Amino acid sequence: MIFLILTIIQSTAIFAVMKLFNRFRIDNWQAITINFMIASALGFVIYKGEVNASLVLDKDWFVFAIILGGTFIGTFFIFALSSQKVGVALTSVASKMSVVIPVIAGLFLLQEKINLLAGIGVAVALIAFYLTLGGGANRSFPRKYVIFPLLLFLGNGINDSLMKYSEHNFVADTNDLTLFLAIIFLVALVIGLIISTKRYIDQKYSISFRNIAAGIILGLLNFGSTFYILKSMGIYESAVVFPVTNAGIVCLSALVGFFFFREKLSRQNWVGIILAVLAILLIANA
Repeated sequence: MIFLILTIIQSTAIFAVMKLFNRFRIDNWQAITINFMIASALGFVIYKGEVNASLVLDKDWFVFAIILGGTFIGTFFIFALSSQKVGVALTSVASKMSVVIPVIAGLFLLQEKINLLAGIGVAVALIAFYLTLGGGANRSFPRKYVIFPLLLFLGNGINDSLMKYSEHNFVADTNDLTLFLAIIFLVALVIGLIISTKRYIDQKYSISFRNIAAGIILGLLNFGSTFYILKSMGIYESAVVFPVTNAGIVCLSALVGFFFFREKLSRQNWVGIILAVLAILLIANA
């Protein structure tokens, strides 16, 4: 149980840390790039076995690791913007409601069958998504910022679908999964460094200790949440791990946003958050 609790706490902390970037004048891109440097390094340290270029290039999942590296860093950047513009609570809902995308993708990519309970869960998830992010006058943030949680919903769903497809078809075991994650983080790091270098040359930002420190904290939380969910999967069934962690993250994020950041959530938002938790549990138990 301790691993599940640590996953929930560290995943929620990622949203909170990103929310604080604005307050402490942290450059999103620089901190996120450093984050992937830390996460990738930890992945290689924990991996049991020798790592070399030929080994990695021969892996069946290598192409997917390249693609996921690009989508990961893009999604992480949207995470930061959404947390800052929309809030911790609603960003977590958008992130976790993306679980419906892998469910739908599973129908087409893995020929999985969807039962009535899962179908109801998907429908409830879409209603929850609308209630938390839509609603006209009841919306708790400017309409122009809806694009961030919407992109996060799609991006995170694509990431989860590609991860699920790769694990199902190409990843051999937990140790191989550790290397897979390390390569994904490494690709994200390379992309981040290329863009950061161009921004530095264009003098759009300067390197600062504050940004580096924020990136290190984010990297530790990012890898920690991933590592502990893998540890949890070694103890519990996936059908237990994912609903508990996703529902826990949505609930804890709502509390953190409300009490620590004084985020103003409408009654409609709260109904959406409750329905989001219900949808997660329905889909997981289908």
